[in-house]
Amino acid sequence: MEEEEIIRRAAKLINDRIKEYQENYAVRDKQDLLSMAVLHYATSSLKAEKKVTVEDTDIAEKVYQLDHLLTEFFSK
Repeated sequence: MEEEEIIRRAAKLINDRIKEYQENYAVRDKQDLLSMAVLHYATSSLKAEKKVTVEDTDIAEKVYQLDHLLTEFFSK
């Protein structure tokens, strides 16, 4: 049931993006519009994935620094 809802929402996002491209660009071919929409969402997904990776790395570094400080503090 959850997956079905996600698929419905994804389809709506894609359809909305296609309508936006139809209104703003001189592209009428449905396949071209679909390709543009898919490219948009694939690019967005990759950007979000990269951001999460960078944030995870930053958090891991901060945890490591905190661990090092605590180890120093408690070893005195």
